[in-house]
Parts: sequence; structure tokens; C-alpha cells
Amino acid sequence: MIGAILLKELRKLVREKGNFVYLLIMPMVFMVLFHFLFAAGESNVKVNILDADHSPLSRQLIQVMDKTPGFQVTELSGSVQSAGQQVSNGKLSSVVIIPQGFAARVVNHQPAQIAIKSGPQASASAGVLAGVLQQIAAKLADPTRPPSPVQVKLEQASGTVSPSIATQIVPGYTVMFVFYIMITILRSLFKEKESGILERVRTTPLKAFQYMLGMWFPQVIAAMVQITVLFAFGHWLLQLQLHNYAMLFLLSLALSLCATALGMMLTMLVGSENQGMALIQLLSLGGAALAGLWMPLDMLPPGMQTLAHILPQYWAMQGYQAILFQTGNLQILWQGIGILTGIALVAILIAATRYNRFAKAESI
Repeated sequence: MIGAILLKELRKLVREKGNFVYLLIMPMVFMVLFHFLFAAGESNVKVNILDADHSPLSRQLIQVMDKTPGFQVTELSGSVQSAGQQVSNGKLSSVVIIPQGFAARVVNHQPAQIAIKSGPQASASAGVLAGVLQQIAAKLADPTRPPSPVQVKLEQASGTVSPSIATQIVPGYTVMFVFYIMITILRSLFKEKESGILERVRTTPLKAFQYMLGMWFPQVIAAMVQITVLFAFGHWLLQLQLHNYAMLFLLSLALSLCATALGMMLTMLVGSENQGMALIQLLSLGGAALAGLWMPLDMLPPGMQTLAHILPQYWAMQGYQAILFQTGNLQILWQGIGILTGIALVAILIAATRYNRFAKAESI
């Protein structure tokens, strides 16, 4: 009987042409649009700077950088090693390191170097930051003598790959639009309710949890297909480099379970289809904005960065970027998979307990 429900739901998903617009066409349009918007535009970039030189020249460089439009400077304390470790652990997206002896080398017209160490959350503007720093350092040299060559070296955290716009856009909008499958779930369940199917199912030996599983699994399959198509689209058109397909599959499965289970739970809790649509829009769009799906998380205010940790979108995005950047940070990846799966289990249990009340209640 569960198999019959599963096949019925899959046929409905294919017949409903609007599903293709919500789940595939819209995210593809958003990916292309925002990819080129981010490529052509400029955004405020948070710049973490560690001054290991503590010289008047390094202080002057930091002050000029702080006054440069488009950049927000935060000075760090501690050692160069600790700063690099924070980048590798994902606590910092990047750090600018002014090494000890920098000013002495500039004054003596010897080659000097500034390092930018970036991690898995580094934005595509890291190259722009390097260029700006190089220009500022060159202007600070003695104008009466030939300037010493100042090299700004962009380094990736150990085991990571260079950031690109696609590594933000593709997983970000994929995660965002996966949650739109909740609209499909909402409409499907309310149609079943209004047609009297739910009431008839209640008179059969089929248990509520069995019915919920039969309705749930086709949506999980649809979400997995959606994620696969969108990542393939990003790889083909936006040159997104994919890695570690096994972990991509596990994370995508956890995300699919989470998004669809939340859709089942939300549907069972609301009094009408319109109420559900409003809550879905709030969760999908609000969660996308807070969880760093639209732009790198380090560009958001600190309070929003902290709030993001309660959102499933945040854990999915962090997991995808850990895979795409090849950070080797399995802790954040498995943590994300565990949290998403845990949310899914709790949500589907709540949905199952609310099934009888939902089936009997009159829509508002």
C-alpha cells in the first residue's frame, strides 16, 4: 500500500508543470543573474588584519585600509600561527598578515611581503583585496627613492582550493530553492484533504506514520533530483568544480530529508494553504538571507552570523562549502549532516502526531 502511494505521488509531481518552474527554472535564473551581478559589482568586505610588525608604517597601512571604501577592517591579536589556525578551522574566513620586519624592509628598499591567508568562507573579492593592499603599500614608500617591491601573496588554507563566485552562488541558491519543495508538499496534502482522501485513509488499516512515509519519500526523491540537476547546471555553465561525490550525496540526502520533513510538519500545523505559503516564504527567503546563501556569511553583521547557526540552511551551506573548498574539515560536515537529519526526524514525528487532527480539521 505504501508503494501505491509512492507511485501516485511521483506521477503527481511529474504531471504538475509548476513544480519544474519552482524547483528548477527559478533557481537557474537566480544563479545566472546573481552570478553576473556579483561578478560586476562590489560589496563591503570584512578584512581581518594581524599586525606582527607593530611599526608606524604598518599602523599607517592599516589606517589607510580602514578608510578605503568597500572594506571593513578588524584588527586581530595573537600570533601569526594562531591566526592561520583560525582560518584553517573555519573560525575566520581570511586574515591579512603584516609580518615582523615589514617596515624595515620597505625603508631599506628590500623586497617585502604581505600575506592574505584565506579559508573556505573567503569571498571572490580576495583578489581585489590583494590588489588594493599592494597599491596602498606602494604609496606608503619613500617617494624620493625607488620603491621597494611589495608583494601581496594570496594563500589558501592547507588542502583548500581557490574561491570563486560559483562556489557561493551555486550551493547557496540550490539550498534556498530546495526548501521551496515545501510548497509542493503543502499543496499536495491540502488537495488530498479537500478531496476527502485523507478522511477515507483514516478508515483503513493504514497507520498515520505509514501514510506519512508514503507521502514523504517521493518528495525526498524529487529534492535529490533537484539538487543533482542544479549542481550539474552550475558545473556545466558556471564552471563549478565538484569534489567528493560520496559526501555530496550524503549531505544532499540529509538536506532533502530535512526540507521535505519540515514541509510535512508545517503543513500539519497550519490552518490553511495560504498560511502555509506565507510561512514557507518566510522560512525560505528569511533563512536564505540569514544563513549566508546570498553572500558570504562574513559580510553579514556579527549578530546575524550568530543567529544563522539555528537555521538548517546554514548547516547545509557550510557543509557544501567544506566539500567544494576541499578543506578536509569533516567535523563541520558530519555535524551538518547530523543536525539536518535530526531536524528531519523530529519534524516527521511531529507531522505524524498531527495527522489525525489535520485530516479532521476544517480549512480556514
